[in-house]
Amino acid sequence: MKKIVFSAMSILLLANTYSLARRSIKGELTFVQNQKDEKEKIKKEELPEEARKTLDGDAFKGWTIMNVYKKKNGEFEVELKKGTSAQSVKFDKDGKAK
Repeated sequence: MKKIVFSAMSILLLANTYSLARRSIKGELTFVQNQKDEKEKIKKEELPEEARKTLDGDAFKGWTIMNVYKKKNGEFEVELKKGTSAQSVKFDKDGKAK
């Protein structure tokens, strides 16, 4: 009898753990999707002039622009890559680095 009760409790525990894990993963996927929806991919030429000057300056020499995004709040995000390193630079509406 003890074995049956123990087996039943084990099955319930495993089912509960699986259910919690699925909810957690689904929540993370929704969060990531919402973040993607908050920005639109644009061309480098669409950045404010000050942002383009900053990216063309010595501070980012050797870095390659991979993606440029305009956020719904009017700010910009630029993804850069140099060899195996990558970074993201954010600019305000006027093109000033944040």
